[in-house]
Amino acid sequence: MRDRKTRHSAFTASVTGILVLAALQAFAVPEDSVGVTHFIDTTTDRVPALTAFPKYPSVARRDRIEGEATVCFKIKANGRISRPVVTEYTHKIFSKPALRAIKKSNFEPIGPGQILATARTCRTYRFRLDPVAVDNDEPE
Repeated sequence: MRDRKTRHSAFTASVTGILVLAALQAFAVPEDSVGVTHFIDTTTDRVPALTAFPKYPSVARRDRIEGEATVCFKIKANGRISRPVVTEYTHKIFSKPALRAIKKSNFEPIGPGQILATARTCRTYRFRLDPVAVDNDEPE
């Protein structure tokens, strides 16, 4: 009987541990969502329907590299992105994530009888890292 209670206690403890880990993961902020704080669109009258943010490159995060990447593209009548091209970047490492993000984004479709005011627009993604706390206390 005692062996049965021990196995039950061990099982309960392991299930509790798994549930705690799952809860921590559910409420944790994913590492790739931190860093790209905002973007800037050039003048356009189109309304974004879905804005995807790029993943911060792990090498750039490790080396503490910040920067920007500008992607120019056309918006089709149905709101889809067409012909995206990276036109400027402060570091080449940011061009692929910016291109992937704009391909995942889209805009609201235009209504019947509406005319496209802007044929081409650009979006600039800014890659920023959180400041690192520096300990100025020197060991004695």
